[in-house]
Amino acid sequence: MNGAADEDIAFDTVYPAGLRRISRRFWTPVAVARRAAALFESAGARRVLDGGAGCGKFVLVAAAAAPGVQFVGVEQRKHLVDIAWRARDALGLRNARFKHGDVTRMGWRTFDGVYLFNPLAENLLEGPEQIDGCVELSERRFERDAQAIERALRRAPIGTALVTYHGAGVRIPTSYELDGAEPAGSDWLRLWIRRRASEDGAHFVELGHGDVQRLATETPLAVESEDLRQD
Repeated sequence: MNGAADEDIAFDTVYPAGLRRISRRFWTPVAVARRAAALFESAGARRVLDGGAGCGKFVLVAAAAAPGVQFVGVEQRKHLVDIAWRARDALGLRNARFKHGDVTRMGWRTFDGVYLFNPLAENLLEGPEQIDGCVELSERRFERDAQAIERALRRAPIGTALVTYHGAGVRIPTSYELDGAEPAGSDWLRLWIRRRASEDGAHFVELGHGDVQRLATETPLAVESEDLRQD
C-alpha cells in the first residue's frame, strides 16, 4: 500500500467504521486536501467555505495544513455534522467549524474562498451508491441546486478563490479565470479566481483529464458534470 493510502487510513481512524468504509469514494484524500489548502493560502483566502462537507475530512485536513485560514464546512446531514464536530474537538483544530444546513440556501459573501468537490453528486447516483436516503436526492434537485450554486458564484466578491476537485459539478461563470490546474489524487485540482464583475453570458465547464471547455449558456446542466462525487 502506498504512502498516500496509508495516510488516509491513519486519518480516517477519527471516524466511525461505517464512514471509514466509504471514505475513498466520498471524502477528499488527505494529500489533496493539504494541497488545496496551500492553493487557498497562495490566493490570499482567509475564510473558506466547503460546500457539502460530509463528515468534515477536507475541512479538518485543510485547517491543520493552513492554521491561518478559517475553514467552514456546511453539510445537510446533521449526524455527519455532529461527527465532524467530534473529530474537530479530538484533533484540537480551532480554525475548523461546521454548520448543519443547505449550502445552496445560504449567503456566501462572507467567504473569500470556496471548495467544491462535486457537491451535487449523489443526486445522479442510484440508491445503493448514495451515502444514505435521509435527504432529498433527485435529478430535479440537482438542476435546482446547480442553478443556485452558479448564482452564488456570480455574486461572490471580486478576488474570491474557488478550488475544485473532480470538477465543481456546475458551470463556472466567465468572471472567473483559471489560475492553475494540476493532477491530484484521482483527478485534478483547479484554482479559479473571480477577476471581474461582468460576464459575457458563457460558462466554463470542467472536463476529465484536466480539460476545461468554454460553452454558451444554452448547454444543458445535466451533461456538464464529470465523474460526480461529494466532498
